[in-house]
Amino acid sequence: MTQISIKEFDIYAAFQNEGYISSIDVLNNIIATTDTKNIIKIYDINEKKEKLTYKIEDIVINDIKLLKSFLEEGEETSTNFEIKECLFSAYENRKKCKIYHFDILNKKTIHIFEFPNEITDNSFALHPNTHIFIVSLKSKELLIYHIQNKSLLFNIKIQNENCIASYNKTGIIYAYTPNINMIYLCSCFGDDYNDEYFANFDISKITDNKNICTHIDFSVDEKKMLVATKYNNIYTLDAYTGDLLYSYNFNYENSPINLAFHISYPIYSFDSNYVLSGGKDGNLHIWDVNGDFICKKEIENNVLFIKWVYNRAAFITTSNYLLIWQMPRKN
Repeated sequence: MTQISIKEFDIYAAFQNEGYISSIDVLNNIIATTDTKNIIKIYDINEKKEKLTYKIEDIVINDIKLLKSFLEEGEETSTNFEIKECLFSAYENRKKCKIYHFDILNKKTIHIFEFPNEITDNSFALHPNTHIFIVSLKSKELLIYHIQNKSLLFNIKIQNENCIASYNKTGIIYAYTPNINMIYLCSCFGDDYNDEYFANFDISKITDNKNICTHIDFSVDEKKMLVATKYNNIYTLDAYTGDLLYSYNFNYENSPINLAFHISYPIYSFDSNYVLSGGKDGNLHIWDVNGDFICKKEIENNVLFIKWVYNRAAFITTSNYLLIWQMPRKN
């Protein structure tokens, strides 16, 4: 992907929801969203079509994650799978203390993972093989669950009620923030998890003044980590040493720093050469990986989550739109 092609990203498909979109997940060509009307929507991007809509009653839902249903027993690394199930978190009495395992096709609950305390925002991470998830609680616990077995693998005591977690792209490493100023890296192979970290990175230079870490994303080559903080700062760290390599500054024109801060969840491009993020000025901001500003694309609404569908960028805005962009086709 070149600077020219990324500047020419243009609309591929757009889907409007009744409520504001609250979460998004992507698996192959399938996109799932939740919204503030408690509706799950499933889209097929190849067909540019909404495939399924279902309203969840009595609870407020968020954090949707699509699951792989493998066609053969024990084929957890196979590409031969269907998408029939999902996970989502749920608010009841204004507290997010449950994760539902849900059958999308038959529209019924398979299991409810219930926790003694509230789930920390952006701490719910699903393994790439979709058989295990990590979540942290405001009671300062990091929990690792096997989905099909409904079993708790680890309960790790931490010092951070705002702990977040993330897997690398191959799913052999998970990262989490045990306290405000540290990132731990731990290994995981299949169901074999290690709760002892093999690397720890001091990030106090970027988290001072309560500027807590809100998001971690690994590059596709797994050599870099993208870290976002509460006050809209974005950095690339060396994933082996934790060294701070680059920072990404928003090129605002009309002083939106006076607006209430707006947490964005940036992401590397699918070739790891670019960084994309929403801002608080209604634009999609794009840098090269070294921190050089390339361009911004006017969206008219603040961009929240960004995902990749092959070479297309899928993202949701603070309005009720799911937008799919793609690079121009070569003649």
